[in-house]
Amino acid sequence: MFASLAAALYLLGLVLRNQQLVTVAVVFLSFLTYAAFRTSHADVAATGRRMEDQDFDEGVQFRNLNAMRQLSQARVFEDSDIDITLRIQNLSNLSKILEVRDSVPEVMRVKKGANYALMELGGRRETELKYTLECPLRGFYTIGPVAVRVQDTFGLFHREKEIHLYDDFLVFPKMEDVKDAFVKSKVPKIFTGAVNIRQPGEGSNFYNLREYIPGDPMRKVNWKAMARAGKMMVNEFERDAVSDIILIIDSRSVAETGPVSRNSLVYSTRAAASLAQYFLSRRDSVGLVIYGDEILSVDRDTGKKQLYILLTKLAGAMARGNTPLKVVTNRIMPHINKGSPIIILSPLEDDPTVVDAIRDFRAREFDVTVLSPSSLEFEFDARRLDRTGYEVLKTERDILISELRGLGANVMDWEPDMLLSTALAGARGF
Repeated sequence: MFASLAAALYLLGLVLRNQQLVTVAVVFLSFLTYAAFRTSHADVAATGRRMEDQDFDEGVQFRNLNAMRQLSQARVFEDSDIDITLRIQNLSNLSKILEVRDSVPEVMRVKKGANYALMELGGRRETELKYTLECPLRGFYTIGPVAVRVQDTFGLFHREKEIHLYDDFLVFPKMEDVKDAFVKSKVPKIFTGAVNIRQPGEGSNFYNLREYIPGDPMRKVNWKAMARAGKMMVNEFERDAVSDIILIIDSRSVAETGPVSRNSLVYSTRAAASLAQYFLSRRDSVGLVIYGDEILSVDRDTGKKQLYILLTKLAGAMARGNTPLKVVTNRIMPHINKGSPIIILSPLEDDPTVVDAIRDFRAREFDVTVLSPSSLEFEFDARRLDRTGYEVLKTERDILISELRGLGANVMDWEPDMLLSTALAGARGF
């Protein structure tokens, strides 16, 4: 636009034979040429990861600017904060007028500070943008790129470019403190754990008295019972056993029905994370199955490493697909020890195979617990479902839950405001 104006002034000066207009136009064109020359030779170079993603062959390059980013932590839980520092360095000797915006995920909110700045950055100087991100939802996220706009010396032109500087971070589902899950295995294992089963063996809880057998350790002799019975008696204890716990998460498309922060999948992943922490803390072996468009599984294991693996899988669970529960049971049943506790977290909707799947589990003597966050409640609370429709669907749901309970499964219709511990106690009849 400015170049056209200068050209018009020049031509008008020639037509009118006005030397002053010609002089003004020439000076104006000189300024524009100088400014364009200065701007077109600028460039941005970013330090950090993914430098190979930069394409310097297209567009205008911004030279002598350097960007670095630092995150306070790369792994957090939901509702936690991440402090971010973005450093911009001007490596040239000349001042630059900059607009800088650090790109953040849409679901994140800048809680403190700002990820945008308009500044004049002096030569060989640097500045920092500091801000805090609030992380309300689990998932894998990326911060970046950095959008930069550089103005020319006279403010007539500007050039824009993205600095391909990226930093990834992970948000785990938040966990609730579970005191007791009311779930114990009926099948003893040879490893020492923290769950007592009603069979004699090495453990901590008293089980029974029996007569002394040569070879029994003297520390097990019950001297008071010996005095009463007139013969040596020893204490027997309940065997401590490790349980195999299988968590099954429904991540089909229907699991995301409701508000983004209040739906079945959100509640299920948080419950699974809480249960995994609880069972692993008592030295149980925990496995995970997530089914949606495909079936993802984590084999049973113990320890802190297993908890990290489970949390990572739960953080990445996406609602998509419509794999029936029956397909899942057919896939995993041959690989699960008979009698192992199975905890299913599902809305129990749009799946005609649920009853058959639970029946198969119970026929093979698996201890089945179903925690069902109902999308009906989320939809009704969000006023997306009228009262009549809600009542009809609720009646159908109650019939299904009654049928599952008739098969011997422990089922809880998990309401949105109910604590996980309360839901577990209700499902197990406590």
